[in-house]
Amino acid sequence: MPIRSLAVMEALDRWADFPVHREPRPIVLSAISTDDWLRANPGWRADLTGPGVVLPAEDDLPPSLLAAALAYCEGLRLPPGRRLGPLIRGDGPFGTDRGVQLLPAWMMVPDGRRSPFIAMDPHFEHNHTWWPPGLRTTSSQPASLAADGRTLTFRFAAHPGVDYPGAKVHETATAVLIEPVGIRQRDASLDYIYDREMLLRLNAPLGNRVLISTGHGHGHGHDTCGAPTMVIASGTGGSAATAARARPRPDSGRSRRDARRRRRGHHRPGSAA
Repeated sequence: MPIRSLAVMEALDRWADFPVHREPRPIVLSAISTDDWLRANPGWRADLTGPGVVLPAEDDLPPSLLAAALAYCEGLRLPPGRRLGPLIRGDGPFGTDRGVQLLPAWMMVPDGRRSPFIAMDPHFEHNHTWWPPGLRTTSSQPASLAADGRTLTFRFAAHPGVDYPGAKVHETATAVLIEPVGIRQRDASLDYIYDREMLLRLNAPLGNRVLISTGHGHGHGHDTCGAPTMVIASGTGGSAATAARARPRPDSGRSRRDARRRRRGHHRPGSAA
Protein backbone atom coordinates (compact mmCIF):
# COMPACT_ATOMS: atom_id res chain seq x y z
CA MET A 1 0.00 0.00 0.00
CA PRO A 2 1.41 3.46 -0.90
CA ILE A 3 2.61 5.63 1.97
CA ARG A 4 0.00 8.33 2.61
CA SER A 5 0.89 11.95 3.28
CA LEU A 6 -1.11 14.03 5.73
CA ALA A 7 -2.97 15.72 2.84
CA VAL A 8 -3.89 12.36 1.31
CA MET A 9 -5.10 10.99 4.66
CA GLU A 10 -7.16 14.12 5.30
CA ALA A 11 -8.73 13.95 1.83
CA LEU A 12 -9.65 10.27 2.20
CA ASP A 13 -10.92 10.76 5.77
CA ARG A 14 -13.35 13.41 4.60
CA TRP A 15 -15.14 10.81 2.47
CA ALA A 16 -14.96 7.95 4.98
CA ASP A 17 -18.69 8.28 5.77
CA PHE A 18 -19.86 8.51 2.15
CA PRO A 19 -22.81 6.07 1.83
CA VAL A 20 -21.27 4.23 -1.11
CA HIS A 21 -23.79 1.35 -0.95
CA ARG A 22 -26.94 3.49 -0.74
CA GLU A 23 -29.43 3.01 -3.55
CA PRO A 24 -29.77 5.22 -5.39
CA ARG A 25 -26.24 6.51 -4.97
CA PRO A 26 -26.21 10.04 -3.48
CA ILE A 27 -25.38 12.76 -5.98
CA VAL A 28 -21.95 14.36 -5.53
CA LEU A 29 -21.82 17.87 -6.95
CA SER A 30 -18.64 19.15 -8.57
CA ALA A 31 -17.20 22.42 -9.85
CA ILE A 32 -17.70 21.51 -13.51
CA SER A 33 -19.22 24.38 -15.52
CA THR A 34 -22.49 23.67 -17.34
CA ASP A 35 -21.70 26.18 -20.12
CA ASP A 36 -20.67 23.38 -22.49
CA TRP A 37 -23.96 21.58 -21.90
CA LEU A 38 -25.96 24.74 -22.61
CA ARG A 39 -24.07 25.35 -25.86
CA ALA A 40 -24.59 21.73 -26.94
CA ASN A 41 -28.34 21.96 -26.24
CA PRO A 42 -29.47 25.21 -27.92
CA GLY A 43 -33.14 24.42 -27.32
CA TRP A 44 -32.88 24.69 -23.54
CA ARG A 45 -34.27 28.24 -23.46
CA ALA A 46 -37.35 27.34 -25.52
CA ASP A 47 -37.93 24.28 -23.36
CA LEU A 48 -38.07 26.49 -20.28
CA THR A 49 -40.08 29.41 -21.63
CA GLY A 50 -42.29 27.82 -24.30
CA PRO A 51 -46.06 27.30 -24.25
CA GLY A 52 -47.38 25.24 -21.38
CA VAL A 53 -44.59 26.14 -18.98
CA VAL A 54 -46.07 27.00 -15.59
CA LEU A 55 -44.39 30.01 -13.97
CA PRO A 56 -44.45 29.97 -10.15
CA ALA A 57 -45.04 33.13 -8.15
CA GLU A 58 -42.09 34.96 -6.66
CA ASP A 59 -43.28 33.99 -3.18
CA ASP A 60 -42.89 30.32 -4.10
CA LEU A 61 -39.12 30.66 -4.33
CA PRO A 62 -37.44 28.93 -1.35
CA PRO A 63 -36.17 31.62 1.06
CA SER A 64 -32.64 30.15 1.03
CA LEU A 65 -32.32 31.01 -2.69
CA LEU A 66 -33.66 34.56 -2.49
CA ALA A 67 -30.34 36.39 -1.92
CA ALA A 68 -28.68 34.71 -4.91
CA ALA A 69 -31.73 35.34 -7.11
CA LEU A 70 -31.81 39.04 -6.19
CA ALA A 71 -28.10 39.39 -6.93
CA TYR A 72 -28.64 37.76 -10.34
CA CYS A 73 -31.42 40.24 -11.19
CA GLU A 74 -29.50 43.32 -10.05
CA GLY A 75 -29.42 45.86 -12.89
CA LEU A 76 -32.18 44.24 -14.93
CA ARG A 77 -35.18 46.25 -16.10
CA LEU A 78 -38.09 44.51 -14.42
CA PRO A 79 -41.81 45.38 -14.35
CA PRO A 80 -42.84 47.78 -11.57
CA GLY A 81 -43.18 46.03 -8.24
CA ARG A 82 -41.13 42.99 -9.24
CA ARG A 83 -37.75 42.11 -7.76
CA LEU A 84 -37.15 38.98 -9.85
CA GLY A 85 -37.56 37.89 -13.45
CA PRO A 86 -40.02 35.13 -14.39
CA LEU A 87 -39.27 32.06 -12.26
CA ILE A 88 -39.29 28.57 -13.75
CA ARG A 89 -39.44 25.29 -11.83
CA GLY A 90 -37.93 22.41 -13.79
CA ASP A 91 -34.85 20.30 -14.41
CA GLY A 92 -31.61 22.23 -14.77
CA PRO A 93 -28.05 21.11 -15.60
CA PHE A 94 -25.59 20.59 -12.74
CA GLY A 95 -22.01 19.38 -12.70
CA THR A 96 -21.56 16.18 -10.71
CA ASP A 97 -18.72 13.73 -10.22
CA ARG A 98 -20.39 11.53 -12.87
CA GLY A 99 -20.97 14.21 -15.49
CA VAL A 100 -23.61 16.88 -16.10
CA GLN A 101 -27.04 15.79 -14.85
CA LEU A 102 -30.48 17.36 -15.14
CA LEU A 103 -31.83 17.83 -11.60
CA PRO A 104 -34.77 19.69 -9.98
CA ALA A 105 -34.02 23.39 -9.94
CA TRP A 106 -35.32 26.93 -9.80
CA MET A 107 -34.33 28.95 -12.87
CA MET A 108 -34.64 32.37 -14.48
CA VAL A 109 -33.86 33.28 -18.09
CA PRO A 110 -34.89 36.96 -18.43
CA ASP A 111 -33.88 39.20 -21.28
CA GLY A 112 -30.64 40.97 -20.50
CA ARG A 113 -28.77 37.95 -19.20
CA ARG A 114 -26.76 35.63 -21.44
CA SER A 115 -26.60 32.80 -18.92
CA PRO A 116 -29.54 31.52 -16.88
CA PHE A 117 -29.93 31.56 -13.12
CA ILE A 118 -29.96 27.91 -12.02
CA ALA A 119 -30.22 26.91 -8.36
CA MET A 120 -30.85 23.39 -7.13
CA ASP A 121 -34.10 22.85 -5.27
CA PRO A 122 -33.10 22.87 -1.55
CA HIS A 123 -35.41 19.99 -0.65
CA PHE A 124 -33.91 17.81 -3.39
CA GLU A 125 -30.38 18.83 -2.45
CA HIS A 126 -30.98 17.95 1.20
CA ASN A 127 -32.40 14.50 0.42
CA HIS A 128 -30.42 13.36 -2.61
CA THR A 129 -26.91 14.85 -2.42
CA TRP A 130 -23.98 14.18 -0.10
CA TRP A 131 -21.05 16.42 0.77
CA PRO A 132 -18.38 16.44 3.51
CA PRO A 133 -18.74 19.33 5.99
CA GLY A 134 -16.42 22.25 5.34
CA LEU A 135 -15.34 21.13 1.86
CA ARG A 136 -15.25 23.54 -1.08
CA THR A 137 -15.25 22.53 -4.75
CA THR A 138 -12.34 23.27 -7.02
CA SER A 139 -11.88 22.77 -10.75
CA SER A 140 -9.97 19.77 -12.09
CA GLN A 141 -9.58 17.85 -15.33
CA PRO A 142 -12.20 15.10 -15.84
CA ALA A 143 -11.02 11.50 -15.79
CA SER A 144 -12.21 8.74 -18.12
CA LEU A 145 -13.18 5.27 -16.94
CA ALA A 146 -12.96 2.26 -19.29
CA ALA A 147 -15.69 -0.35 -19.62
CA ASP A 148 -13.88 -2.70 -17.19
CA GLY A 149 -14.49 -0.18 -14.38
CA ARG A 150 -10.82 -0.31 -13.34
CA THR A 151 -8.80 1.33 -16.11
CA LEU A 152 -8.69 5.07 -15.48
CA THR A 153 -7.33 7.82 -17.71
CA PHE A 154 -6.30 10.42 -15.13
CA ARG A 155 -5.63 14.03 -16.14
CA PHE A 156 -3.82 16.59 -14.04
CA ALA A 157 -1.97 19.91 -14.15
CA ALA A 158 1.77 19.33 -14.55
CA HIS A 159 4.60 21.80 -14.22
CA PRO A 160 7.29 22.15 -16.88
CA GLY A 161 10.64 20.74 -15.91
CA VAL A 162 9.03 17.92 -13.94
CA ASP A 163 8.83 14.34 -15.20
CA TYR A 164 5.97 12.11 -14.05
CA PRO A 165 7.01 8.46 -14.35
CA GLY A 166 3.98 7.18 -12.47
CA ALA A 167 1.52 7.77 -9.66
CA LYS A 168 0.53 6.48 -6.24
CA VAL A 169 -3.01 5.09 -6.20
CA HIS A 170 -4.74 5.37 -2.81
CA GLU A 171 -7.95 3.39 -2.45
CA THR A 172 -10.46 3.05 0.37
CA ALA A 173 -13.96 1.58 0.49
CA THR A 174 -15.45 5.00 -0.32
CA ALA A 175 -12.88 7.01 -2.29
CA VAL A 176 -9.93 6.86 -4.68
CA LEU A 177 -7.11 9.41 -4.82
CA ILE A 178 -4.42 9.54 -7.52
CA GLU A 179 -1.13 11.17 -6.50
CA PRO A 180 1.21 11.76 -9.48
CA VAL A 181 4.88 11.24 -8.63
CA GLY A 182 6.99 14.08 -10.02
CA ILE A 183 10.76 14.25 -10.51
CA ARG A 184 12.27 17.67 -11.16
CA GLN A 185 14.42 17.64 -14.30
CA ARG A 186 15.37 21.28 -14.67
CA ASP A 187 14.39 24.76 -13.52
CA ALA A 188 10.59 24.76 -13.20
CA SER A 189 10.09 28.42 -12.32
CA LEU A 190 7.96 29.16 -15.41
CA ASP A 191 4.49 30.58 -14.83
CA TYR A 192 2.46 28.16 -16.93
CA ILE A 193 1.39 24.57 -16.46
CA TYR A 194 0.51 21.69 -18.75
CA ASP A 195 -2.38 19.27 -18.86
CA ARG A 196 -1.03 15.72 -18.72
CA GLU A 197 -2.69 12.33 -18.59
CA MET A 198 -1.68 8.85 -17.49
CA LEU A 199 -3.32 5.45 -17.77
CA LEU A 200 -3.81 3.66 -14.44
CA ARG A 201 -5.48 0.47 -13.24
CA LEU A 202 -7.33 0.40 -9.92
CA ASN A 203 -7.11 -2.56 -7.58
CA ALA A 204 -10.93 -2.76 -7.50
CA PRO A 205 -13.63 -1.34 -9.77
CA LEU A 206 -14.36 2.31 -9.06
CA GLY A 207 -18.07 1.55 -8.71
CA ASN A 208 -19.85 4.14 -6.56
CA ARG A 209 -16.66 5.41 -4.97
CA VAL A 210 -15.64 9.06 -5.40
CA LEU A 211 -12.46 10.09 -7.22
CA ILE A 212 -10.96 12.93 -5.18
CA SER A 213 -7.84 15.10 -5.02
CA THR A 214 -5.77 16.76 -2.31
CA GLY A 215 -6.65 20.18 -3.71
CA HIS A 216 -3.04 21.26 -4.10
CA GLY A 217 -2.23 23.96 -6.63
CA HIS A 218 -2.55 27.67 -7.34
CA GLY A 219 -5.32 29.23 -5.25
CA HIS A 220 -6.23 25.98 -3.48
CA GLY A 221 -6.48 26.00 0.28
CA HIS A 222 -7.17 23.60 3.12
CA ASP A 223 -10.92 23.68 2.44
CA THR A 224 -10.47 22.08 -1.02
CA CYS A 225 -8.59 19.03 0.27
CA GLY A 226 -10.74 16.10 -0.86
CA ALA A 227 -12.60 17.89 -3.66
CA PRO A 228 -14.21 15.43 -6.12
CA THR A 229 -13.12 14.95 -9.73
CA MET A 230 -15.56 14.21 -12.55
CA VAL A 231 -15.38 10.70 -13.98
CA ILE A 232 -16.80 10.06 -17.45
CA ALA A 233 -17.44 6.51 -18.61
CA SER A 234 -15.62 5.86 -21.91
CA GLY A 235 -17.93 5.92 -24.91
CA THR A 236 -20.51 8.28 -23.38
CA GLY A 237 -19.13 11.26 -25.30
CA GLY A 238 -19.72 14.83 -24.24
CA SER A 239 -17.39 17.81 -24.15
CA ALA A 240 -16.81 17.37 -20.42
CA ALA A 241 -14.88 14.19 -21.18
CA THR A 242 -12.53 15.85 -23.67
CA ALA A 243 -9.07 16.91 -22.49
CA ALA A 244 -6.05 17.53 -24.68
CA ARG A 245 -2.79 15.91 -23.71
CA ALA A 246 0.20 18.07 -22.80
CA ARG A 247 -1.61 21.28 -23.77
CA PRO A 248 -0.21 24.51 -22.30
CA ARG A 249 -2.65 26.06 -19.83
CA PRO A 250 -1.98 29.42 -18.17
CA ASP A 251 -2.43 29.83 -14.46
CA SER A 252 -5.75 31.14 -13.20
CA GLY A 253 -6.22 34.87 -13.82
CA ARG A 254 -3.70 35.25 -16.66
CA SER A 255 -4.77 36.91 -19.88
CA ARG A 256 -4.80 35.19 -23.28
CA ARG A 257 -2.18 37.62 -24.50
CA ASP A 258 0.17 36.68 -21.67
CA ALA A 259 -0.51 33.00 -22.35
CA ARG A 260 0.50 33.45 -26.01
CA ARG A 261 3.67 35.25 -24.94
CA ARG A 262 4.59 32.46 -22.58
CA ARG A 263 4.08 29.82 -25.26
CA ARG A 264 6.44 31.80 -27.52
CA GLY A 265 9.10 31.65 -24.82
CA HIS A 266 8.51 34.95 -22.97
CA HIS A 267 8.20 33.62 -19.43
CA ARG A 268 7.95 35.46 -16.15
CA PRO A 269 9.93 33.50 -13.57
CA GLY A 270 9.04 32.82 -10.02
CA SER A 271 5.23 32.48 -10.13
CA ALA A 272 4.79 28.74 -10.48
CA ALA A 273 3.71 26.76 -7.40
